[in-house]
Amino acid sequence: MHTVILICSASLAVLTLLLAFWTSAQRGASKTIAYGAPLDPTSTMAKAQRAHGNSAEYTALFIGLFLVVGFAYQGRDLGALVTWTIIAVTVARVIHALGILTCQTLEKPHILKAIGALVTYLGGLLLAGLAISQAL
Repeated sequence: MHTVILICSASLAVLTLLLAFWTSAQRGASKTIAYGAPLDPTSTMAKAQRAHGNSAEYTALFIGLFLVVGFAYQGRDLGALVTWTIIAVTVARVIHALGILTCQTLEKPHILKAIGALVTYLGGLLLAGLAISQAL
């Protein structure tokens, strides 16, 4: 398997696990343990919960997509486009999480969230398209 795929997949898993730990720490600190409890969108707890949830939503998808692309390029060099797209998506997921954690409120846009989301969407579509093109 390609090294960049292994490193980026592991990085996404570590990001999700760190965000899970941060969410648990915020639950303890805020005494907000009830999962259905309404949260203030400016609270650290709400931000931690959303950052973890969003990361968890995308981590499995991207690890799977990275593996599919890796299989599609098995025995060959990934090439610069695939390699840098995988790296960009991984960095975008970190940037997106930082945007959620550092925003003033979850109810307003934040530049890091926007950049992270845009690179996530475009990079994911590009990787899926490249995997499909290898099958044709």
